[in-house]
Amino acid sequence: AKGLESPIVFMAGMEDGIFPHGRSIAFGVGHSELEEERRLMYVGITRAMDKLYLSCAKRRQMWGEYKYYEPSRFIEEIL
Repeated sequence: AKGLESPIVFMAGMEDGIFPHGRSIAFGVGHSELEEERRLMYVGITRAMDKLYLSCAKRRQMWGEYKYYEPSRFIEEIL
């Protein structure tokens, strides 16, 4: 919600392919989609007043099969 802040914010699913979505980072897709997801992450981060938790998984089971992920490229950008 616009302007709404919380003392603690959890952002889960911070893996490349999930956030940013695989379609945003696919070869040939415009740069604007990736920038929009970067902006959405910034909005989520700035909603935290006291604590921010970012989590990612190395492996997820999706539709019956395991997929392996790297941490989101956005996490590295803010460190």
